Amino acid sequence: MKKFTFSLGRVLDWRAMQVRIEESALERLYAELRAIDSTEAALTRQRADSERALLAAPVATGAELAALDSFRIFTVTEHTRLEKLRADCSKRIAAQVQLVVVKRRDVRLLEHLRDRRLKTWNQDLNREIDAQADEAYLARFTRNARRSQDRSSQL
Repeated sequence: MKKFTFSLGRVLDWRAMQVRIEESALERLYAELRAIDSTEAALTRQRADSERALLAAPVATGAELAALDSFRIFTVTEHTRLEKLRADCSKRIAAQVQLVVVKRRDVRLLEHLRDRRLKTWNQDLNREIDAQADEAYLARFTRNARRSQDRSSQL
Protein backbone atom coordinates (compact mmCIF):
# COMPACT_ATOMS: atom_id res chain seq x y z
CA MET A 1 0.00 0.00 0.00
CA LYS A 2 1.21 3.49 -0.73
CA LYS A 3 2.35 5.88 1.97
CA PHE A 4 -0.29 8.10 3.60
CA THR A 5 -0.45 11.57 2.09
CA PHE A 6 -2.85 14.32 2.96
CA SER A 7 -3.57 16.30 -0.18
CA LEU A 8 -4.46 19.39 1.84
CA GLY A 9 -1.27 19.25 3.92
CA ARG A 10 0.15 22.42 2.42
CA VAL A 11 -3.14 24.22 3.02
CA LEU A 12 -3.09 23.01 6.62
CA ASP A 13 0.49 24.27 7.05
CA TRP A 14 -0.43 27.63 5.50
CA ARG A 15 -3.46 28.02 7.75
CA ALA A 16 -1.42 27.05 10.82
CA MET A 17 1.09 29.74 9.85
CA GLN A 18 -1.79 32.25 9.58
CA VAL A 19 -2.87 31.30 13.11
CA ARG A 20 0.65 31.96 14.39
CA ILE A 21 0.72 35.34 12.61
CA GLU A 22 -2.64 36.37 14.06
CA GLU A 23 -1.64 35.16 17.53
CA SER A 24 1.53 37.26 17.37
CA ALA A 25 -0.57 40.26 16.32
CA LEU A 26 -2.79 39.59 19.34
CA GLU A 27 0.27 39.44 21.59
CA ARG A 28 1.42 42.82 20.23
CA LEU A 29 -1.98 44.28 21.08
CA TYR A 30 -1.78 42.87 24.61
CA ALA A 31 1.71 44.40 24.92
CA GLU A 32 0.28 47.73 23.77
CA LEU A 33 -2.44 47.49 26.43
CA ARG A 34 0.14 46.66 29.10
CA ALA A 35 2.21 49.69 27.99
CA ILE A 36 -0.85 51.94 28.31
CA ASP A 37 -1.53 50.56 31.79
CA SER A 38 2.11 50.99 32.74
CA THR A 39 2.13 54.60 31.49
CA GLU A 40 -1.02 55.36 33.45
CA ALA A 41 0.38 53.77 36.61
CA ALA A 42 3.60 55.77 36.26
CA LEU A 43 1.62 58.99 35.76
CA THR A 44 -0.48 58.29 38.85
CA ARG A 45 2.65 57.49 40.83
CA GLN A 46 4.36 60.73 39.68
CA ARG A 47 1.33 62.80 40.65
CA ALA A 48 1.14 61.19 44.08
CA ASP A 49 4.90 61.68 44.60
CA SER A 50 4.63 65.36 43.61
CA GLU A 51 1.74 65.93 46.00
CA ARG A 52 3.55 64.14 48.82
CA ALA A 53 6.73 66.13 48.20
CA LEU A 54 4.84 69.41 48.28
CA LEU A 55 2.93 68.44 51.42
CA ALA A 56 6.12 67.30 53.13
CA ALA A 57 7.86 70.61 52.40
CA PRO A 58 7.78 73.05 55.30
CA VAL A 59 6.82 75.92 53.03
CA ALA A 60 5.06 75.89 49.67
CA THR A 61 5.22 78.87 47.37
CA GLY A 62 2.43 80.00 45.09
CA ALA A 63 4.50 78.98 42.07
CA GLU A 64 4.88 75.47 43.44
CA LEU A 65 1.14 75.23 44.10
CA ALA A 66 0.41 76.52 40.57
CA ALA A 67 2.86 74.01 39.10
CA LEU A 68 1.23 71.21 41.09
CA ASP A 69 -2.21 72.32 39.88
CA SER A 70 -0.97 72.45 36.29
CA PHE A 71 0.49 68.97 36.69
CA ARG A 72 -2.82 67.75 38.16
CA ILE A 73 -4.70 69.16 35.16
CA PHE A 74 -2.17 67.54 32.83
CA THR A 75 -2.57 64.16 34.56
CA VAL A 76 -6.37 64.34 34.34
CA THR A 77 -6.13 65.14 30.62
CA GLU A 78 -3.52 62.42 30.13
CA HIS A 79 -5.66 59.87 32.02
CA THR A 80 -8.57 60.70 29.70
CA ARG A 81 -6.35 60.27 26.65
CA LEU A 82 -4.97 56.98 27.98
CA GLU A 83 -8.48 55.75 28.76
CA LYS A 84 -9.47 56.39 25.13
CA LEU A 85 -6.35 54.57 23.97
CA ARG A 86 -7.19 51.68 26.29
CA ALA A 87 -10.76 51.48 24.98
CA ASP A 88 -9.52 51.53 21.37
CA CYS A 89 -6.92 48.89 22.13
CA SER A 90 -9.51 46.73 23.89
CA LYS A 91 -11.76 46.91 20.82
CA ARG A 92 -8.87 45.90 18.58
CA ILE A 93 -8.03 43.05 20.96
CA ALA A 94 -11.63 41.81 20.85
CA ALA A 95 -11.61 41.90 17.05
CA GLN A 96 -8.23 40.15 16.93
CA VAL A 97 -9.43 37.47 19.35
CA GLN A 98 -12.36 36.78 17.03
CA LEU A 99 -10.00 36.55 14.08
CA VAL A 100 -7.74 34.12 15.94
CA VAL A 101 -10.77 32.00 16.85
CA VAL A 102 -11.81 31.83 13.19
CA LYS A 103 -8.28 30.95 12.05
CA ARG A 104 -7.95 28.25 14.73
CA ARG A 105 -11.31 26.80 13.72
CA ASP A 106 -10.12 26.59 10.11
CA VAL A 107 -7.01 24.71 11.22
CA ARG A 108 -9.02 22.35 13.47
CA LEU A 109 -11.36 21.60 10.57
CA LEU A 110 -8.44 20.58 8.35
CA GLU A 111 -6.82 18.61 11.16
CA HIS A 112 -10.09 16.77 11.74
CA LEU A 113 -10.32 16.00 8.02
CA ARG A 114 -6.71 14.78 8.02
CA ASP A 115 -7.36 12.58 11.06
CA ARG A 116 -10.44 11.05 9.42
CA ARG A 117 -8.50 10.33 6.24
CA LEU A 118 -5.64 8.85 8.24
CA LYS A 119 -8.08 6.63 10.12
CA THR A 120 -9.58 5.44 6.83
CA TRP A 121 -6.09 4.86 5.41
CA ASN A 122 -5.12 2.83 8.50
CA GLN A 123 -8.28 0.74 8.18
CA ASP A 124 -7.50 0.08 4.51
CA LEU A 125 -3.91 -0.77 5.41
CA ASN A 126 -5.06 -3.21 8.08
CA ARG A 127 -7.47 -4.84 5.63
CA GLU A 128 -4.68 -5.19 3.08
CA ILE A 129 -2.34 -6.69 5.69
CA ASP A 130 -5.07 -9.11 6.76
CA ALA A 131 -5.72 -10.08 3.14
CA GLN A 132 -1.99 -10.69 2.56
CA ALA A 133 -1.81 -12.74 5.75
CA ASP A 134 -4.82 -14.80 4.61
CA GLU A 135 -3.22 -15.37 1.22
CA ALA A 136 0.07 -16.40 2.82
CA TYR A 137 -1.74 -18.79 5.16
CA LEU A 138 -3.73 -20.35 2.31
CA ALA A 139 -0.63 -20.67 0.16
CA ARG A 140 1.23 -22.40 3.00
CA PHE A 141 -1.77 -24.59 3.75
CA THR A 142 -2.10 -25.56 0.07
CA ARG A 143 1.63 -26.26 -0.19
CA ASN A 144 1.53 -28.41 2.96
CA ALA A 145 -1.55 -30.25 1.69
CA ARG A 146 0.19 -31.01 -1.62
CA ARG A 147 3.26 -32.27 0.20
CA SER A 148 1.07 -34.52 2.32
CA GLN A 149 -0.64 -35.84 -0.82
CA ASP A 150 2.69 -36.38 -2.56
CA ARG A 151 3.99 -38.32 0.42
CA SER A 152 0.82 -40.42 0.63
CA SER A 153 0.98 -41.26 -3.05
CA GLN A 154 4.65 -42.23 -2.80
CA LEU A 155 3.91 -44.74 -0.10
